[in-house]
Amino acid sequence: MQSNDLRKNVTFFHLTRLMGTTMKNDQQPDEEAIIRQCLDGDKDSYSVLVDRYKAMAYNVTYRMVGDEDTAKDLAQESFIAAYAGLDRFRFGSKFSSWLYSIILNKCRDHLRLVKDTVSTDDLAEVMPDKGISPEQAASAHQSSDVLQRALDALPPEYREVLILKHIEELDYQEIAAITGAGIPALKVRAHRGREMLKKILEKAGVTHE
Repeated sequence: MQSNDLRKNVTFFHLTRLMGTTMKNDQQPDEEAIIRQCLDGDKDSYSVLVDRYKAMAYNVTYRMVGDEDTAKDLAQESFIAAYAGLDRFRFGSKFSSWLYSIILNKCRDHLRLVKDTVSTDDLAEVMPDKGISPEQAASAHQSSDVLQRALDALPPEYREVLILKHIEELDYQEIAAITGAGIPALKVRAHRGREMLKKILEKAGVTHE
């Protein structure tokens, strides 16, 4: 099987499923109690929330910035900022949504500073070589690299909507609560982002189905 055939078998939605976190970020019944304990001075209680959401935090920061070390730093900074701001947490809302907002703000601040863009031509570096086996070409790690480089080439406002919608699998209502943007605007960004991503992935030989 040739390399082009392998690429056609890797689709956008298959890649996003590979990249997503395995947990669903629904509000847990004990989270408000944990936050109240933290506000009462029990700092150790916060570790429960960190353990619960650390995978999500790293996944989002990595998909936003595309660098492992930076993603780890931003995830840590997000948890620190969330702890420092617990007195501003609105009880009755979801802690995960509030944390997403903090994470995205950290990523936006970082991206404004670095203003780094990835050329779509660079995608060729992570695409399969003709000599490797179909099993290697279809590996989750390699496929994830392809989409990550494509995401890096998108404007941040499109990137974050696609990450939240297609990788984190959130609905538009929650994404609106997280980003502060209206649902119609989010749908426009998602559509434009998907169209841009489609063109980038097609250039790299990946279908968008």
